[in-house]
Amino acid sequence: MTFLKLRKYIFLILLFCFLTVSACVLFIKRSSADNYNYNESGNGSIVERLFNELKPGVVHIEVLGYARLKNGAIMPEEDIGTGFFINKNGDILTNFHVIGNAGKIYVSFLKYKDIRASVIGTDPMSDIAVIRINPGGRTITPLTMGDSGSLRVGERVIAVGNPYNLYQTVTTGIISGLKRSLFFPSARFYGNIIQTDAAINPGNSGGPLVDYNGHVIGINTAKLANNAQNIGFAIPINLAKRNIPELIKYGRVIRSWLGIEAIKLTKSISTLLGIKYVEKGLLIEKVFPNSPAYKAGLIAGNRLIAMKNINYIIGGDIVTRFNNKKVNSFSRLEELISTFSPGQIITLKVHRGRTVKFVKVRLSSMP
Repeated sequence: MTFLKLRKYIFLILLFCFLTVSACVLFIKRSSADNYNYNESGNGSIVERLFNELKPGVVHIEVLGYARLKNGAIMPEEDIGTGFFINKNGDILTNFHVIGNAGKIYVSFLKYKDIRASVIGTDPMSDIAVIRINPGGRTITPLTMGDSGSLRVGERVIAVGNPYNLYQTVTTGIISGLKRSLFFPSARFYGNIIQTDAAINPGNSGGPLVDYNGHVIGINTAKLANNAQNIGFAIPINLAKRNIPELIKYGRVIRSWLGIEAIKLTKSISTLLGIKYVEKGLLIEKVFPNSPAYKAGLIAGNRLIAMKNINYIIGGDIVTRFNNKKVNSFSRLEELISTFSPGQIITLKVHRGRTVKFVKVRLSSMP
């Protein structure tokens, strides 16, 4: 091998080594940058920045009320919760169950302590409420509401609140699930509640669940009881946004109303009750006077019977469809009614003995 060829081979080897080392250095730098960005967006400064941005708009709520014991005695009762400003007028969004039994409500935020608040509007069915303080020259920073309709499972979120009276606590997590159903004594959520693993505890109720853009996408409302870990729920902010204007204007949410009480009819119950022509649907037990159902001529049950220690009122109409959609439970009926406004007309498929009728009903507002 000549000297020139040897020098050429040495040059190629050195060039290959140089390129290899350069590629390795670039890969290490990029990996480090990726890890840095991940930490920044996951658990580092972005959470700190968001918390500092949100903190002025999140309030601590203290409720003083009274509870009546079974013996008739009245006992003072205290509760805590969270809320957040939705405008500069001093309006605060929170959960109904936080302030529902309130005698007096006090709000604290930033350097301002124990400011008296008044109730502006409540909606037990969606478990939201609006309370208000007099701004009085105080600095009020409303939070920005986002779009809960565009959420994705796995998306990162943070929750800010006052769990167990631990003022201004921030927790992080992800959206664990969407379209969950949740039922409280007064509230009903049909396939639209948000599930998160961000820690939610008593005192967090009414506080904001926030995406990494700093936008409120939910109202923290509940933690699954018993031994469940990291299973919390939040009301979608889109639901609240629809209801807030009516809460502020009217003090309540104006909902459509049909005006019946009914039980779920199954094949086995139909057999027990001797109903021969329908196996599934809603058996109407009561029609409220002057209700839309009453005006449309729907018929309630008129005969009380007991089966397996359960009382049934039979003889009434059986509803099987609502605008051609199957109705197999009262919760399904409520869900369908909630999508219509007062004054709109719906059509019910009704079985009255062997006769099938299609009854048009003009819904009214709930009294």
